[in-house]
Amino acid sequence: MLVADLLAVMFPHLSVVRVEKVARAGGSVALHARPTSRTAACPCCGVDSARVHSRYPRTVSDMAVSGQETVLRLEVRRFFCRNELCERRIFAEQVDGLTVRYGRHSVQLRDVLVRLALALGGRPGARLCVGLASAVSRMTLLRLLRALPEPDVGRLRVVGVDEWAFRKGRNYGTILVDMATRRPVDLLPEATSDALAAWLLRHPGVEVVCRDRAGYFADGARRGAPDAIQVADRWHLLANLSAVVERVISRCRSCLRDKPDDKVRVLPTPEATSTPGPLAQRIRALQPQIQRMIAKGWTISAISRELNLDRKTVRRYARRDLDDLMSTATDRGSLIDAFVPYLRRRWGEGCVNAAVLYTEITAQGFRGSRQLVRRRIQHWRVAGVPAEPPPTVTPRKATGWIMRRPEELTDREQEHLDRILRRSDHVAVTGRLAAEFALLLRQRRGHELEAWVRQAETSDVTEMRGFATALRRDWDAVVAGLTLSHSNGPTEGNVNRLKLIKRAMFGRASFDLLRRRVLVTECVPEPISESTISACRKWHPCSSGGLVVLVEDAAQSFPSADIEAGDRCLVGDGWWQGV
Repeated sequence: MLVADLLAVMFPHLSVVRVEKVARAGGSVALHARPTSRTAACPCCGVDSARVHSRYPRTVSDMAVSGQETVLRLEVRRFFCRNELCERRIFAEQVDGLTVRYGRHSVQLRDVLVRLALALGGRPGARLCVGLASAVSRMTLLRLLRALPEPDVGRLRVVGVDEWAFRKGRNYGTILVDMATRRPVDLLPEATSDALAAWLLRHPGVEVVCRDRAGYFADGARRGAPDAIQVADRWHLLANLSAVVERVISRCRSCLRDKPDDKVRVLPTPEATSTPGPLAQRIRALQPQIQRMIAKGWTISAISRELNLDRKTVRRYARRDLDDLMSTATDRGSLIDAFVPYLRRRWGEGCVNAAVLYTEITAQGFRGSRQLVRRRIQHWRVAGVPAEPPPTVTPRKATGWIMRRPEELTDREQEHLDRILRRSDHVAVTGRLAAEFALLLRQRRGHELEAWVRQAETSDVTEMRGFATALRRDWDAVVAGLTLSHSNGPTEGNVNRLKLIKRAMFGRASFDLLRRRVLVTECVPEPISESTISACRKWHPCSSGGLVVLVEDAAQSFPSADIEAGDRCLVGDGWWQGV
């Protein structure tokens, strides 16, 4: 391959200029060149002109070569416009595919800078640009990002709605996702029914709204798109039911413990004293006080403000009894707990030296002090080595056993669950109802929901009756969620991606910049392979310059979209454009 051929392959964008000189200055390379075309088109009327008015130097930054910044020093021309009716008399030429009006970067470099700005933002993108593309400031990247046009929403049929946090527990916004393409179409600065209703009114034609069970989203969808079908997300239904099951098991905590005969006696450690710790003392003082305030008619928010506590803490103290709260305050783990089996084994082998045992477990990752090991060994010398305690079953673990598919449980887990269900009638009824609801949800048997709700409403479990009442308040959306195939999962995924972008900017970016990065990043086209085009059974050119391809089997070629045989896919210049 000749050098000229190599340059044509490696630098195709420079084929429209003639390089006359290459100079190196420090860490940069300067290419002196001039355009090869004889004429240029007027930007106003489009008439070609060959009459040169003057020439002037123009400096344009280009892609780095071998880690060296490249600068194009072009000698461009000004032309007289030949069209007497044109409002412009003189215009400057633009090199096709290389320069744009007022641009200080080549088209190729600008494309790379835009992608870096979308992926990384200002400061991280500017640091990566050094040696990779061209040294630019963070404000240049942000200016390029804000100059990008917003994607066209188009006609939406199925929309997913969810909230996201500016600051968790304080300020929330709304994200809207096109469920057909699984791409976000808009961000709203607030999570209210009025904001959602106004957005839906500006985008008529929505047929299905997928949402969680927030009341303001239900009201906004009802006012903004009254004819649309609202679909409650199945994951949130299972999450709500899991919370109900965990509350029931926490209330009947005694069913988690084995019978007295089966208990393994564990000797107390010397560091445990009869005096309750600070957390236990605080719980003993606050729980009765909060219960009295609730009895007097105080609201959760009012108690939170009065006692300077988080609302979730007040709600937990109001719903749980003192013994339940004290169990969480006293069952505090120690840094040495994870190494007790190893210490017990070494003790049985005859190693009773605390210094030696401390050295051994430190090599395994122990971060505690030598005194902590010495106290534990001293207690064993006096009281003997305690028997190994049985595995602890928490309400959350038992809830997971109930909510999981039966075939996913091991024999040991199923045995534990059966013993728990036999010890409490309330837990047994809750477990049966929860398993039946999960089966209805997974098999989408929404037509049987009415019978299940009637069973829950007539049960003796207060929490299950409350769950059934909540389903009644959002009945149509719940039935649709248990019947239709739509799910709000893609919206939750986009919320996670939004969190990543927001936290990468340390939460300091303005809303418009965050919105631009979330929406425009999804519009960067993904490459399409030649094998995909060859697998298409029919294609023909379209007016936009791309190809309208009828895909025979494109499910594997386009994993990011739901494509079936015969779908129309717009492909242009080797890039995926959308379905």
